[in-house]
Amino acid sequence: MTQAGEHTWDLFIRYNRCPKCGYIFEDRKDFHYHAGYYEKELECLRCHHVFTEIKNVSLKLGPLIGEGEKIEMDWKE
Repeated sequence: MTQAGEHTWDLFIRYNRCPKCGYIFEDRKDFHYHAGYYEKELECLRCHHVFTEIKNVSLKLGPLIGEGEKIEMDWKE
């Protein structure tokens, strides 16, 4: 989730739930790439339980067979 408005950089606000006590807290740290996954270490503000959130990397390849996507703007015109 990103904030609307004029900012010099994107603000990332995510809400996480502690697996130990169930407390929901706000987190503004972004994921870091490590060993094929995006991960970040989080600490619960209530019980101070430290846990790691892991997100899979989604690889996107273009169309290998068939036509590509439609060109939005043709610079030749």
